[in-house]
Amino acid sequence: MKKILVILLGLCLATSMFAHEVFMSAPIIVPDGQADEDGGWAADYIGFGWSAANDYCADFNITPAVLGLTPAIGINRAWKQIKVCDYFDIRFGKDQYAFGRLASGKPSKNLQYAGLTVAGAEMMVKLLGDVSGLGWAFYYANYDAKVVWDVYAADMGGRFTYTVAGANLGAAFMMDNTSAEIVDSLGNSTGEWDDPEGVMNWEFDFDYTIAEKINLAFQLTNDDDEVEDTGDMNLYALLHYVPGFEIPICGKAIPYFGYITKDDVDAEGMGENNMIIGLNIKPKDSAFMKIEYNMDSAKDALGEDIDATLDLQVGFTF
Repeated sequence: MKKILVILLGLCLATSMFAHEVFMSAPIIVPDGQADEDGGWAADYIGFGWSAANDYCADFNITPAVLGLTPAIGINRAWKQIKVCDYFDIRFGKDQYAFGRLASGKPSKNLQYAGLTVAGAEMMVKLLGDVSGLGWAFYYANYDAKVVWDVYAADMGGRFTYTVAGANLGAAFMMDNTSAEIVDSLGNSTGEWDDPEGVMNWEFDFDYTIAEKINLAFQLTNDDDEVEDTGDMNLYALLHYVPGFEIPICGKAIPYFGYITKDDVDAEGMGENNMIIGLNIKPKDSAFMKIEYNMDSAKDALGEDIDATLDLQVGFTF
């Protein structure tokens, strides 16, 4: 454990000119029987990158390198943007899908919860623009899903954003068309390709600050699992106190509350949920410390209630 901490601190100092997010966590309360029930610090995320707004971005995850895993470096995003005219730009490279309000799972943000629907990243071509306050993005991504047999997917979609009466509105759609290599009963390739009917995913979101005090962020997502007997919609709602309050020595603290639904064991949307209460403390602009309490409605493999968890999370940004 001490060795990991030394490596983390050394890496943080060595990359201080370009690292953008360093994050560690330690469980305070965990469910019985979990591997980390004895506590201890863990390296959750260490990344570095370079970026310039509307120009380029190179964002890397080096957490596996610190933990001695392979591959050692993951590419979160790597793109270049070119201005075509006054109405739109073109971006090409690996970028996040324009789908959903929660575009990044950075731990420095309120509510760091893995169950949220956060669109991933892939190689794509994206068109972006803004006309009279209406922001838009259209993209096309084509990739190899890399399963036992070749599976190629082509995702096309778009997202629109608009601000009205102080509310930030957003809506998006994603068309997922997948082609899979056909194999015979012996598991041999037939040299043919199956093009099943694509699925359509969509989402609606908004955020609004009430009296400059309480911010409400909401997202409703329909993620088609191609099973007609189950619902596909899930949602999240996040409230946080915008002004925060001062804690002596610790600095500014922002309390937040999150409610997230998820599929149950029968793949029914909104069948289960997590309720999260947290406190995001910022002793400095570049540092944060979070205490997050998580209550899960789901059952474990034995049908028993899952115990609530309490995590301490610390990190800093550059």
